[in-house]
Amino acid sequence: MIEDNVLHRKLFAAWLEKGGHRTVTVADERMAYGEAAARQPDIIITDIRLPYVDGRDIIRQLKNSPLTRHIPIMAISVLSGRQDEESCKAAGADVFVTKTIRMAAFIDHVAALAN
Repeated sequence: MIEDNVLHRKLFAAWLEKGGHRTVTVADERMAYGEAAARQPDIIITDIRLPYVDGRDIIRQLKNSPLTRHIPIMAISVLSGRQDEESCKAAGADVFVTKTIRMAAFIDHVAALAN
């Protein structure tokens, strides 16, 4: 999970754990590709509004690499406009959700991507 906000990291990690998933978090998005390539996670959850690199650029990098293109990506953001969802999907995100999502729906999306 790529998330710069410590409170969101803790919240989403707790939700993932409750759903039976193990979480590896990356607080600095500049390290995301290296971590994903090395760890080969079942899915990647990435925030879009990050301090150093736009989340859509991270998604594009992951989807353009033969080492990580097979990994499903869920984009998560405070942004909720149709254009935001479309731009994330155009970058390669498999799913787009807003940070107002409820825990059950979040876990359902993760489970669907992990299978």
